[in-house]
Amino acid sequence: MTDSHHDAGDYRAPGGPAPDQPTGGHPVKAVLGGILVLWLVLWVIIPNPKEQPIDPKTGVTELTPGMTTGTPNVPHVTSRPAAVLLEFNAAAVVVPPDTTSDQVAHLLQRFKQARVDQTLVQYVPPTIKGDKLGPHAIADIYIFSEKEWATAEALRALARGPDVGDKQGLHFRDVVPHIRGHYVINLHEPEHRDRGSLGYADEAGTNYGTGFKELF
Repeated sequence: MTDSHHDAGDYRAPGGPAPDQPTGGHPVKAVLGGILVLWLVLWVIIPNPKEQPIDPKTGVTELTPGMTTGTPNVPHVTSRPAAVLLEFNAAAVVVPPDTTSDQVAHLLQRFKQARVDQTLVQYVPPTIKGDKLGPHAIADIYIFSEKEWATAEALRALARGPDVGDKQGLHFRDVVPHIRGHYVINLHEPEHRDRGSLGYADEAGTNYGTGFKELF
């Protein structure tokens, strides 16, 4: 008859480790688990760098505001002067063909700020000479994204208005649909120094085209 007695030290549960094996988990699994926990802690504690203020001293987050839709960032768009017509205080500016309406609106706001800072001449040629209020005391600045429309001939057609035609040249209604933005300055009218819009509307408030939106 065999002895069925076993020492307590020899006992192990079914599927458990042998007496001479460690009872802990696999070391690789333990390391991976630790890395996962650390990653989760860092993800929760450390905020998104995009939400951090640019200036650590003031805590101010410097973002370029969306001027028409409120979007937090609007990429700057480059512009260049294309034509000027001093007799009508008008200038044409060209932007790239893929410029969005938000970018045009932002550019108009930059022009307005430059006018206040007296640096608008860096972007737009003088539209008047000898005025004590400056080189843009009176100005009609038109933004086009098609360079073939940003011409002195187009500016002349716009200055003449919808009631004057030119059989051999452009007509007002030919040019208006191509206007992306319009900035009107008249420093001699304190209550209406600056008017800016997407598209075009005349002084009577008549809109031409489908993209008109008053900005300021």
